[in-house]
Amino acid sequence: MEDVDKRELGFRIYCLRKEKGYSRETLAELADISSGFLYEIEVGKKGFSALTLKLLSNALNISSDYLLFGSSHSNYEDDIIDTIEKFEPGHLEKVKELLQLVYDISK
Repeated sequence: MEDVDKRELGFRIYCLRKEKGYSRETLAELADISSGFLYEIEVGKKGFSALTLKLLSNALNISSDYLLFGSSHSNYEDDIIDTIEKFEPGHLEKVKELLQLVYDISK
């Protein structure tokens, strides 16, 4: 993790945990790590493996890119993009109209 600022990474994890209303113990359990280790990650004291990154990103439902670099989007958005990409180009305008309609209804 040479190019990654551990303090910024830890702060992103902390903020996402708080946004989701998770205690440190809850997120640690979801990510299958100890709450002590999670604390050290959040305050930027420790780096971690790719496996831990995957476990944390899954537990927070956010992309690993976002955790590492502060950009990208949630795994949920990846699923939506994957679905949209399955449509033929000629149908994309209708898909856009349907999505706008669903958005308008949800307001």
